[in-house]
Amino acid sequence: MKIQRVLLIVPATLLVAACGAAATSHTTDSTIAATKAGLRAPGSFAPSTPQLNGLAPEPATVGAPATSDQSSAGAGSGASAGAAGDTSISQGPAIISKGQISLTTPHIDRARFKLQQYLDTWNGTIASEQSTADPRGHTDQTRLELRIPSNRFDDAMNQLPALGKLVDRSRSSQDVTTQVIDNNARVRSQQLSLDRIQALLAQAQNLNQIIAIESQLSQRQADLDSLEQQQKYLADQTSLATIDLYLTVPGKAPVVLHAHKSFWSGLTSGWNALGTSTSAVLNAVGAALPFALVLGLIGFAGRLAWRRRTTKTLADPGPVEV
Repeated sequence: MKIQRVLLIVPATLLVAACGAAATSHTTDSTIAATKAGLRAPGSFAPSTPQLNGLAPEPATVGAPATSDQSSAGAGSGASAGAAGDTSISQGPAIISKGQISLTTPHIDRARFKLQQYLDTWNGTIASEQSTADPRGHTDQTRLELRIPSNRFDDAMNQLPALGKLVDRSRSSQDVTTQVIDNNARVRSQQLSLDRIQALLAQAQNLNQIIAIESQLSQRQADLDSLEQQQKYLADQTSLATIDLYLTVPGKAPVVLHAHKSFWSGLTSGWNALGTSTSAVLNAVGAALPFALVLGLIGFAGRLAWRRRTTKTLADPGPVEV
């Protein structure tokens, strides 16, 4: 009999415990739901309007659920950060390449036609062209600014001298990889800052707030535009190399390039300038020497005549009166 009572008490105890756990779980779920409803209810824990003195929103209430806009913004920021990281990792060397070539050729028009064939092969263009003509109207000198894809820069520097007789050639390269990476990062940061200011503008509730936010918005937009212009310039200079090509007919002084400066080149230039100055001085002295000789002879003859007259006057003082 006692055994039967024990067997009945055990299941009853387990049943009561299960019911209590279910009730506790239900109460907890109800409490959580009520809490969430209270956070979303007007006037409970709604975030206050942003304080625009410092142009920054107040911190959100701890435990408040993120809205869909904030979630999407966070996802976008994460995607942007991931893209930024990928860009920084995949960023290759950024090189600005420039070259200058001076040639002489009796047929500038033919060289110009051959040059266009080269450009079609390299997918390059002529950015600008300046030409001069002789009295008969024939082109005797031309300067062309070529824009060549950077990966064909070496090919262009090696093949362009075939257009005529090479007079001079120079090239230079500048590594701007660090500058490009820094500029890209600043553009992304400035864009995020601009997005935050625009979000504050949407939450402004009075005229003073709107004026303060729009002032910051204009300044940051101007900074972003400046950074984007620098970004475009660097992208253009690193993707396309610049080559200045000079074509001159024989008999006309060709263009001589002096791109590489050094101590010896400066010494040579100074020595040449000294020689030129000395030659000019000696030329002037040689030109003035005949006139100086003639004037010297005339002056010497006049001086002799004056001395003779003075001596004669002193030797014959005239009759002396008693």
